[in-house]
Amino acid sequence: MSKLSSNDLRMMAPLSDEEQDELDQFLLSDATSDETMTLDMLDGYLTAIAIGPKSLQLSDWLHGLWGPAEEDAPHFETMDQAQHVIGLILRHYNGIIWSLQGDADAFEPVWDTVTYPDDPHEYIEGEPWALGFMQGIALCRQDWQPLFDDLHGQAWLRPLHLLGADDVSPEEEELTRWPAQREALTKQIPSSIAAIYRYWLPYRKAVHERQIATTIQRTEPKIGRNDPCPCGSGKKFKKCCGAATTLH
Repeated sequence: MSKLSSNDLRMMAPLSDEEQDELDQFLLSDATSDETMTLDMLDGYLTAIAIGPKSLQLSDWLHGLWGPAEEDAPHFETMDQAQHVIGLILRHYNGIIWSLQGDADAFEPVWDTVTYPDDPHEYIEGEPWALGFMQGIALCRQDWQPLFDDLHGQAWLRPLHLLGADDVSPEEEELTRWPAQREALTKQIPSSIAAIYRYWLPYRKAVHERQIATTIQRTEPKIGRNDPCPCGSGKKFKKCCGAATTLH
């Protein structure tokens, strides 16, 4: 069995706090559209991809984090910047996988907090995270159907559905009307994620997940000129960010 190189090991390492802040700042920068996911939403999106029943390739989900339209693709200044940002995203994805494999019950989602006028409490805000998670499910919704049909699965999905689904009923909307309600549902998410992770584990063995994560890190950041551009434009790399005069 071949040993992993130092670069492989680095690419598989979780993001440091500084690197996480760097990724957060890029997602919020003028280089991205208003439709681009925030870091907490991205964390939910990648978590759904990591724990779901189907292994998705980078090309299946990368464009989705920038926004629904082609013009939502990020404006990378250089090829090196594109490689670096995609590398940060993939390392964050790998960090989620390794965290769940290490101890699913200790998994900590990336959440933001919010305060309101005349209310001293700082609330945990899980709506963006849940929205990202539900968008991750939507990438292969049919494959997730057994979980939606399972009574336990419905209970695990409940806080994620209430906070992040588009198709909630008026009665369900009342359950997320107030910050305290949303915070209470948010606090239920970690145990739901651990349970969902274990539910799908027979469908995607832990060894297979590690192989997929490692393979993605070894191959995807080294973009071939005929590969799809990582910006999500749909064009070949050589016709998009790989052309010195068309970096965007």
